[in-house]
Amino acid sequence: MLGSMISVIIPTVQKKTKVLAKLVDILSEDSAVEEILIINNKPDIPLKLNGEKLKIYTPERNLYVNPSWNLGISKIKNESFVLMNDDLLVCENFCKMIAESDVFNSLTTGLIGVFPGSINRFANTDTLELPPAGNEPVFIPLTRYLGTGDWGVAIFGKKENYYNIPDDLKIIYGDNYLLLKNLRNNKKNYAISNLVFNHIHSASSASPEFSSIIREDIKNSDKYFRVENKKERPEYTLEFKDNICIIRIGGNTSIYLKYKDENGIYSQELLSGQMLSLAKKTEMSLIFEIVKEIINRKTSG
Repeated sequence: MLGSMISVIIPTVQKKTKVLAKLVDILSEDSAVEEILIINNKPDIPLKLNGEKLKIYTPERNLYVNPSWNLGISKIKNESFVLMNDDLLVCENFCKMIAESDVFNSLTTGLIGVFPGSINRFANTDTLELPPAGNEPVFIPLTRYLGTGDWGVAIFGKKENYYNIPDDLKIIYGDNYLLLKNLRNNKKNYAISNLVFNHIHSASSASPEFSSIIREDIKNSDKYFRVENKKERPEYTLEFKDNICIIRIGGNTSIYLKYKDENGIYSQELLSGQMLSLAKKTEMSLIFEIVKEIINRKTSG
């Protein structure tokens, strides 16, 4: 089937420029990609990249991730888009495969992200190569809007299914907000499986300079994701030992959760994904609350 032409939006603070350059090269060869808009959120350092499809917009200051997505949507020429991390590598013709799929072109589809289990995480750029090509994407229905792991490293959609992310969410929760809005508007969201994605996890957002902004995002998120008519939930305690958080729920359930590595504290998405796998019967809103408290404690101290 003839697919839509895609506009790619990539915010960057130039933490991993080698990866970004390689990503731009592979996207430039993708026949479904018409333009690649990079928002350079490091205005004091010119971004030295070239390409016929490439456009670089440099604001006067760092806009952060979610406002950059909002801005990018307003500047692109196509109705179809993909919001992409700058520390991610995809296989050849990745956008073409998604753009030509029945799922992407269905009127009932909201957004399409990445299945977290398909992501290979790397610690540095020296070992980061292009993922293998040859597989066909499989689309897994996504029925939740929180605890989605790294679903948001590449988000495909149409402008009609994009909702401006509130100004008081700067770095995190933008993907969660978009998922929730689409679910509330009776759209179906999906995760791409059966493809490999190479990713340097939290290359930018884990930096200490962003900790205070992430704390504000966590505080501000309550108004958007608050669960109405909450059920009475069990008490829980958190204990930190080295890089492990021991979570005791209801006095008798203990969960050992790795919350950081040498690169810093894990993202809300990764922590939520771990919690979902370790505590499958735990209420989603409680998982979300625990993850927020872990991040808040460790970024404030």
